[in-house]
Amino acid sequence: MGFTLTTFGTCRLEDDIGQVLRVPLVALVLLAYLYDKGQPISRRELASLFWQGSRETAHTNLRSTLHRLALAIPQTLPSLIEANGQALSINRTSVRCDLSLVDLVDPMDRLRAANDAVAMQFLPSMGNGTTPLDGWIRDVRNRLAGHLRSEFIRHHASFDASALRAELRRAAVLLLEHDPADEEVRALLTARLDAKRSQKPAGRVGAHVVPLQPQPMKGQDGSLVEPSPLRLALLPPETVQSARREGSVANALIEDLTISLCASRAVSIVAPYTAERIQASKDKAAILQKYNVIYALDTKRTEDCLFVQLIFMPADEVVWATRFKLDAQTIAEQRAAISMAIQRSIIERITASAEFAGDFHHRPKAYFAYLEGLKGLSTLTLPSIRKARRCFKQALEDERGFPAALAGMSRTLSIEWLLTARGDNELLLHAERLAQAAIRQHGPSASAFKELGVSQLYLGKIDDSLNALSEAEAISPHYADALYSHADSLVHASNPAAALAKITSAIALNPMPPDTYFWTAAGASYFLGEYRQALSYIDRMRDSRPASRLAAACWGMLGEAVKARACRLRVLKDNPNFDLDLWLRMIPHKEYWQTELYREGLVRAGF
Repeated sequence: MGFTLTTFGTCRLEDDIGQVLRVPLVALVLLAYLYDKGQPISRRELASLFWQGSRETAHTNLRSTLHRLALAIPQTLPSLIEANGQALSINRTSVRCDLSLVDLVDPMDRLRAANDAVAMQFLPSMGNGTTPLDGWIRDVRNRLAGHLRSEFIRHHASFDASALRAELRRAAVLLLEHDPADEEVRALLTARLDAKRSQKPAGRVGAHVVPLQPQPMKGQDGSLVEPSPLRLALLPPETVQSARREGSVANALIEDLTISLCASRAVSIVAPYTAERIQASKDKAAILQKYNVIYALDTKRTEDCLFVQLIFMPADEVVWATRFKLDAQTIAEQRAAISMAIQRSIIERITASAEFAGDFHHRPKAYFAYLEGLKGLSTLTLPSIRKARRCFKQALEDERGFPAALAGMSRTLSIEWLLTARGDNELLLHAERLAQAAIRQHGPSASAFKELGVSQLYLGKIDDSLNALSEAEAISPHYADALYSHADSLVHASNPAAALAKITSAIALNPMPPDTYFWTAAGASYFLGEYRQALSYIDRMRDSRPASRLAAACWGMLGEAVKARACRLRVLKDNPNFDLDLWLRMIPHKEYWQTELYREGLVRAGF
């Protein structure tokens, strides 16, 4: 009976029927270390490597770990670890391990296994610290990458062989993710891409995209510094299993794009295996932050269309988007052309914003504090909004004049004004000043113009608000948050039909939007006299409590007194000092009829 030790993508020990044994993680890592070394290691060396602190405590921990490992294995079976005096070694007749890549004979099996080892990562939950054990884990990962590189170089001449092509392409992506400065691998990949393009009929693929190189930036001493490539994650529209099951070519198109972008020195591509895990995660932002991703190409497949949007993660801003049909008849011929067109647009956008992106890339403390602030804005409650503001303040302490944090601060003040309903215009004036400061610091920015427009709307500067939001939309036509804010201002500008059309577009761009999108859609519907439609939008909010005033007005206009009263009581519970006349004076409407229609609904609700 034998055991299998898995170290790639996870860490577990299985018996020969596939049952996972309950073994402490440290014991599994100890087994991996002994397997990797392939020779007896002294107890003293193992104890000092795995446990920091006093020698006595380290030896006690080693004895305890070995005892717990022995208890997990039936006594009738051979021990996994052999003792030879004061040295320990692994019993290779009892334990198989995925580290033994060199034992594979078939070239295809060896290359696939080398790819899997680098893609899934050796002991992925460890290796980020500064201990000798962390250093060993990173050394193993580097050796695995070196092994993959050797396999890639050995077989690159077989790139055109259908059996090896997919694994060689995958290897090139993984190697350039591991080391974006590996010019030999990039040159071999580029040569293959160029050879493939030259086989296409003229005019079918379009102009060749010359791999762009990031421009040197000025360091603090004024000298030119070569920037490291910015991280880009291309998130596939489906899992590999789903794509295979449905025969979708969308993932294949994104794979083509990934390979092409690897030839560019302007970006460092997150490998497809990692990108798929990010796409499947419930908290994409946290994982993108973990992998230092500055840009994410998010993709969604709907029936016969593929929607693609490039998101600048630090500002959560869509900087470019497109949509095209996945025509089954022609997509095979179009894949290269579409891939190159998207590549050209991505590189152009990234190059244009390289300096701004570099600010995030080289100031991680401010960036991470800013991201924590963004998380706080996902919930429309005063505690979460004020927590977000503290994070933005921390970002500004780490990086004075940080434009995105200034815009974030502006947003928290405008939302607080809306939630408290006290008419504190100082909040709005401060929000306006912060948004203007963000624009001065960075120049035209969609997020800063958006926050300027929001603050100006509630200050009653409706025309100024529309101008600012038009600027935001012109800078980034597919920035869903800017469209939402523009729609909100159009509601107050007495143009609810245009507002509803614009907020519908925003929801199409962001199919799982924050509650504010539905709140704005409900407001536009109310002023169009579509009260049940307004209530249906409110029902789609995860937390509809902030929209209780609007819901009460809708039920009032529908003559549903009991439901209107229930909404009114929720409003008064959250804000016991709510004053109808004060609130209506606070809310800016360009035309008088809007204020009176809102007043009528609230009066009918019992306010």
